[in-house]
Amino acid sequence: MKKIMILEDDQFLRKELINIYKANNFLVEYVEDFTNPVEFIYQKSPDLVILDINLPNISGYDLITQIKDTSKLPILVLTSRNTLEDELNSLNLGADEFINKPVSAKRLLARSLKLLKIYDDFKDQIKIKDLSLEISTNKVSYKNSYIILAQTEADLLKSLIKAYPKTLSKDELLMGTWNTIYIDENILPVNIARLRKKLKALGLFNVIENVRSVGYRINAEEI
Repeated sequence: MKKIMILEDDQFLRKELINIYKANNFLVEYVEDFTNPVEFIYQKSPDLVILDINLPNISGYDLITQIKDTSKLPILVLTSRNTLEDELNSLNLGADEFINKPVSAKRLLARSLKLLKIYDDFKDQIKIKDLSLEISTNKVSYKNSYIILAQTEADLLKSLIKAYPKTLSKDELLMGTWNTIYIDENILPVNIARLRKKLKALGLFNVIENVRSVGYRINAEEI
């Protein structure tokens, strides 16, 4: 089942949106605290984000920028703001769809399904900012350069990118790459070192961060 993340501060409209998506076999998460919603969004790993522009504590425009800078999540803007400038600002910042309130449930669902289908077709590539990994070929690209990773290196990078901004424990990386935690304890740091060396060749220094006593994570500030 696909998961929808709703960012709408109007409680009545938010409840209506939740009911619409749940009635059509979607999983639904929603934000109530708009102090730091981006971290919450990443924690829940939705397939589609529905957001309003007018939100407390943070602008919808800023949210679009933050989400698109570090992920490929599709964004559908659902707002009462109805000027051409509002629509163009949203789309230019990276929003994939712009719909004015009020909207019929059928239209909203049709646009949502269309976005989900489009993004499903491009899921072979995952990225953070200018760093991207093509899963089918193990091709990692950064700006105008690229290299081909060994399968183990690609599996490690894929796990780290998908988990961003969370830190993955050593056991999580072992399971994600070798499907077991019962393996030579040196195999993970050796392969992380190989991956780091290849990423440095692309101009990416310190992008894989070692979080002491926890594991590894992507340091997006280095991208």
